Amino acid sequence: MKRIFVLLMIMLIMVFTLTGCFNSSSTSKEAAADKKDLVEIEFWHIHGGVHGEVIKKLAQEFNEKQNKIHVTPVFIEGTYEGIIEKLQAKAATKQLPVLTEVGFTYTSYIQENMPIVSMQPLIDRDKVDLTDFYPTMLGLSKGKDGKLYSLPFAVSTPVVYYNKQMFQEAGLDAENPPKTFAELKYAAAKLTKGDQKGIYFDYAISGNWLFQAMVETMGGQMIADDGKTVMFDQAPGVNALQYWNDLVTDQSMPVIDSKQAMQSFTSGKLGIFVSTIMYLPQLQKDSNFTIATTVFPVDGVHKRKVPAGGNSLFILKTTPEKEQAAWEFVKFLTSKDGYGIMAKGMGYMSSRKSVVDDDQMLGKYLREENPPANTTYLQVDDMVKWYNFPGKTGTRIYKITQDAIQATLAQQKTATQALSDAAIEANKLLN
Repeated sequence: MKRIFVLLMIMLIMVFTLTGCFNSSSTSKEAAADKKDLVEIEFWHIHGGVHGEVIKKLAQEFNEKQNKIHVTPVFIEGTYEGIIEKLQAKAATKQLPVLTEVGFTYTSYIQENMPIVSMQPLIDRDKVDLTDFYPTMLGLSKGKDGKLYSLPFAVSTPVVYYNKQMFQEAGLDAENPPKTFAELKYAAAKLTKGDQKGIYFDYAISGNWLFQAMVETMGGQMIADDGKTVMFDQAPGVNALQYWNDLVTDQSMPVIDSKQAMQSFTSGKLGIFVSTIMYLPQLQKDSNFTIATTVFPVDGVHKRKVPAGGNSLFILKTTPEKEQAAWEFVKFLTSKDGYGIMAKGMGYMSSRKSVVDDDQMLGKYLREENPPANTTYLQVDDMVKWYNFPGKTGTRIYKITQDAIQATLAQQKTATQALSDAAIEANKLLN
């Protein structure tokens, strides 16, 4: 009897072992099949540090929500110019990624010079509801024909950051910050003493972004309506650059780069920092004082016009499978959940109103938990397009203009001469 029992046990063990082998083999085959069917895509972006971690989180959440697409985020150095240069190089070898961020200042260039997949047909096909988007933000991704070639992802406006403690110590009203350029200059002078400087305008930021904000808020424009002649050398442009130059000659503004300015601000050596709202999370993390923000100043005559910073999501022509996969990821990134994660983690703006209004997402956060983050939304109606200089050589004009700004602040040329020289050089590229 004992012998029969032992034999039965051996037979049962063999059955279970064989069944396990078959199941294991079957599972392995299924896993291999799943992996074979998986569409792998890359998403090019410019975000390092804290922001880069948020991009990884977004990709991870998307990858875990489904099993047909795997997104790998790829960090590209050099901000928006770096991405443009990399895309140009990859286009020559036909090795383009299927999805990329593109700064709003280069959207026309991409539409005209890269093999993109227009999103309008995809939006129409999938009946994507766009009524929740801020119209001004959605307009940033439209072409001249009014159709959507991309969708806005991370949007920003320039804001004024200030150190509340330094304001109080200088006898300034920290609860009633400067509203005009004149008031800002006065505050900067009061904050300047010894190695402590009053203000820094982030003038070297990508694509002449802050210079455009100054010029247009002072009543000017970057180029003539026909797109054939630049106008940044006219009175508003000269006044804008002269304003910065006055701050430098008055010792209120140091001639340093953006990274150095951020370090000076967070270490308590700079009272006011004028730059993109997307720096807020990093500035708060690195500072041991209370940071407040206020809207971009005005001249008291003209309406505020702040160019929308940030980027759009572009799908590039590769294969139908990858293009569809990229579109699925775009829909996730621009969904309520996607924008909520991005805006709270990165400091950029949500393009969907519902995310801003929802207390479970940004509503309570902006009103009660982190009011400085709400300032950028006060400028939504003042938002204009970040100007795109036309043509294949248009991207070179940004550097020409930046060189003129640098020459003036280095006291090598007057504002009038520097912008006049830049206009002559830029107009040659336009004609």
